[in-house]
Amino acid sequence: MIKILICGVSGRLGQAVCDYASRADDLVVTAGVDKFPGEGAHLFSIYKNIEDVIETVDVVIDFSRPDAIDSILPFAKERSCCVVIGTTGHTPRQKQKIFEYAADIPVFFASNMSLGVNLQIELIRKAAEFLGEAYDIEIIEKHHNLKADAPSGTALTLAEELNGVFGNAKEYAFGRTPRSGKREKKEIGIHAVRGGALVGEHQVIFLGSDEVLTIEHQALSKKVFAVGALRAARYLKGKAPGLYTMADMISEATTVTRIYSDAGQAVATLSEVPAVPSPTSFIFGKLAKQGINLDIISQSTPINGKLSISFSMPRGDIAKVREVIAEITKNHPSIRHAIMDSVTKLTIEGMGMERQSGVAAKLFAALAGGNIDILIVTTSETRILLCIENQHATSAISIITAAFKL
Repeated sequence: MIKILICGVSGRLGQAVCDYASRADDLVVTAGVDKFPGEGAHLFSIYKNIEDVIETVDVVIDFSRPDAIDSILPFAKERSCCVVIGTTGHTPRQKQKIFEYAADIPVFFASNMSLGVNLQIELIRKAAEFLGEAYDIEIIEKHHNLKADAPSGTALTLAEELNGVFGNAKEYAFGRTPRSGKREKKEIGIHAVRGGALVGEHQVIFLGSDEVLTIEHQALSKKVFAVGALRAARYLKGKAPGLYTMADMISEATTVTRIYSDAGQAVATLSEVPAVPSPTSFIFGKLAKQGINLDIISQSTPINGKLSISFSMPRGDIAKVREVIAEITKNHPSIRHAIMDSVTKLTIEGMGMERQSGVAAKLFAALAGGNIDILIVTTSETRILLCIENQHATSAISIITAAFKL
């Protein structure tokens, strides 16, 4: 059981965290902290000061006030527990303190605990990269009339993510009053609306000359933030000291999400190729003219003026490849070659690979544990392609599925 201390336990978010934690089999709230404990029966003690807490705590979840971080962090360090920070509105000094304490304890720091908002962040980054400077960008956030900070921490995070796409060259315009004059291209407008019982809405608007694109997220209840905070608590348990974010948690959950297989592949290898441009250019030029679709291509570092080239191809193109190899070896008889014709190509994908280290190492170790040799491999930020012998394909897929818990 993960033992949780909730700071701001009497507030609406604190109550939501308490409610959803009580429904989980692996979580228990052992204590709460709040300056105003409120009324009602609880199955745990509520303290006015975190220093007075005597219960065992694994994770502190904070939905209180920004200044509470000054007492939460020393408590967590002394008790060797993790901290999930869901409060926004921290000053630069307080944020610096969070970064410093993350060197000693695991700290999860997010301006918004909603998975939907973090997907929104990914979408607006892609939109900004594609649309570029041709579109003006405005952010509008709406919250209930009790929210103290404005603009919201989420709105600022959205602005920072957008600004990063433009090399941090943009300037933030917080409202348009009392300024006058036309809008500057370097601006990202940020506007806050407060009223009623709105849980939270964030719109990012891309305004072009002939069209408008809006990427919007609406939180319909506090549940999304409570569930996100509890998910973060599970994620942090057992982690090394460091500063973690929603992007880290999401990427770990999506490290590998899909495996595709193609059993109709072959792999050709040419060795003792002269380490000069002309043979390599000739080989791939001829293969292209033959209309052969090469996928994985690997070239070794030259040694003593020689290198090796391997590539995968559809099995049906083997005859064409042999013709090209025969032609090149007439001019370079030292080149040796081999073709394996019973090959399966595996494509392993996951958006989380971009932020997770050791994915390839884990994959290679898993396959090595099953005595499966990799014939050729290539990687990108979110994809690993490799070829193995057909006889090992079923076992390889099972091993990878188990290793990454698909």
